[in-house]
Amino acid sequence: MKFYANLHTHSTHSDGVYSPRELVKIAKAEGYQALAITDHDTASAFPELEKACKEEELECIFGVEFSVYDPKPYHIVGFDFDPEYPEMKKYLSEMAERQTDNTKKCFDMAVSNGGILGITWEEVLVYNSGIPWLCNNHVYNAMIEKGLVKQENYMQWFMENFEKQRNLFPPCYDFKPLGELIELIKAAGGFAIVAHPHNCLDDMDELISLGIVGLEVFHPDLTEEEKDRALKIALEKGLFISGGSDHSGLCGGFYNSYPSEDELKKSYHYIPELSAGTTKEYFKEIKTRKITR
Repeated sequence: MKFYANLHTHSTHSDGVYSPRELVKIAKAEGYQALAITDHDTASAFPELEKACKEEELECIFGVEFSVYDPKPYHIVGFDFDPEYPEMKKYLSEMAERQTDNTKKCFDMAVSNGGILGITWEEVLVYNSGIPWLCNNHVYNAMIEKGLVKQENYMQWFMENFEKQRNLFPPCYDFKPLGELIELIKAAGGFAIVAHPHNCLDDMDELISLGIVGLEVFHPDLTEEEKDRALKIALEKGLFISGGSDHSGLCGGFYNSYPSEDELKKSYHYIPELSAGTTKEYFKEIKTRKITR
């Protein structure tokens, strides 16, 4: 099955590789006709996405992927809400500060132990001007720009300097509980779906009772059996049906992190073109908020 819309992607405004404009061009070249950038806990990519989609004649929809631990982890995509709604604006600002604070502390530790050399935090901020949510990717991209590292060495660098270190520092703000997050998305004018729901298909009745109105079905993290089950649940319960490539596929941006095509095709980042996303029919339902099936 080849899909019309890719509704789960990440840009340089969170932990993606491509700028919103670059991502639009890559998505169009791959064959998608609609796109959402669902960066982690931040909405700052949308103005550039919307402008680029108009120029490239792609449809788009606003989205953010929120993290929840309540007590198990969920990722919730909020679609079509107002990021300037006061309570939402405050929460997004807190989430940006949470992530950036953690990144700065890991950066400082890596500098002190020699894992990061030749760059200051101020240079990282300048390189990523206009991006409030900063993670290890932003540090590495700034280092690439200075000629200090190469893209193919990213995974080793990340594991040495950030993977375990992130858990050493308590967050300055907590994620909202699931029910509160869903209510905030609704209050800001949007609606909430479950991202890559392979770990929570047994929870769907409870999630629906909290206000979830859709789920990602066609996502690379789901097995074929899970996709079939997720689709069946969505159809039976009248839920929106979404999907997207996330960090996999051409839009994921990590293909050039592998030394050969053979190594790439063995990796979890590789998927066939247009093999994740959602159909034109299901995208129209999400866009119009009307289920017509």
